[in-house]
Amino acid sequence: MFIQSIHNFRAIAILMVVMVHVYAYGLENTPFYTSVFKNILSGCTALLVFISGYMFHHVFYKNFNYSKFISSKFSKVVTPYLFLSTMAIFMLYAMKGGYFSSTADYGDIAFFNADDSDPVTILKYYLTGRMITAYWYIPCAILLFLCAPLHVKFIHAARNHQLITIALLSILSIVVHRSYENINPIQMFIYFTPIYLLGIYVSLHGNPQKDRSKTKAFMFTLLALLIAIYQSYTGHQGNYTKEIFEFNGIDFMFIQKFFLCLSVYYITNIYVFNNRIMNTIANTSFAIFFIHPWIITTLKRLPFYGEQSLYNPIYYFMTFALVITISTCSAVMLKKLLKPRIKTKYIIGY
Repeated sequence: MFIQSIHNFRAIAILMVVMVHVYAYGLENTPFYTSVFKNILSGCTALLVFISGYMFHHVFYKNFNYSKFISSKFSKVVTPYLFLSTMAIFMLYAMKGGYFSSTADYGDIAFFNADDSDPVTILKYYLTGRMITAYWYIPCAILLFLCAPLHVKFIHAARNHQLITIALLSILSIVVHRSYENINPIQMFIYFTPIYLLGIYVSLHGNPQKDRSKTKAFMFTLLALLIAIYQSYTGHQGNYTKEIFEFNGIDFMFIQKFFLCLSVYYITNIYVFNNRIMNTIANTSFAIFFIHPWIITTLKRLPFYGEQSLYNPIYYFMTFALVITISTCSAVMLKKLLKPRIKTKYIIGY
């Protein structure tokens, strides 16, 4: 069953993801209130994970077949990832960029090594998604998809056991944090699993037609906002990252995003709208995810449209609008131009 509010949630999630990836265009050095705004946006991949978990129960669970589920995800997610990743890796190799460069900066990224041969570097790129912005999420998502039988067991569990599972795994995520540069798919899988289960839980026990409590919407929004303010007040901006077995305190971003997922869920249920532009963005969200890093990469190389280190919110929002417009239009146009000869879902996920 199509749910407009969840469709709107998907559109909002992908818009937030793109907004994070254009910080370099006027939103790097920001005053306090903009820092709070950035902390709300940063880590918003959690919203994509939440909606993925929600749709797992809503769409796939009723007639669940593991092989069909994996086949569906392979065609819509893995195939375009492999196609576009291969293009990105080839370009890096041809230009001797990234970790193919003799002067590559490895920093805290222990997974890649200066002694790696080119074939090993290529393999590591595929395993991590490090070759281009945002693609790290796909290896993490693949691990989530592979664990579908466990997610079915979670659905079958008693409600209090489900809550305990989410709570315990959330505590683990709060301690584990995200990996440096999102480089470790196993660490990212551990980190995002409770958010995925939260999406399943909300789909299982919630009802978009009834979950319209303005009190809950206000409460979850306020909690997310207060944590974002605290993060900015203490001088922290963005995600918390570390090695998987280190201890480096509490990941407040995880807690904030947990509440933000519930906030957006209730808000989109309360204020349901049917807007053509937002519907198009939701419909093409997978394609936008895959395409927008290429648009940003292209912008970086334009001599007349450079990154802006100074605080310039107008330039930032103009860049965001440009990237989302080109990404969406590219998805729609490619589908129209190539259909029916080529199934674009295998190329761009749409």
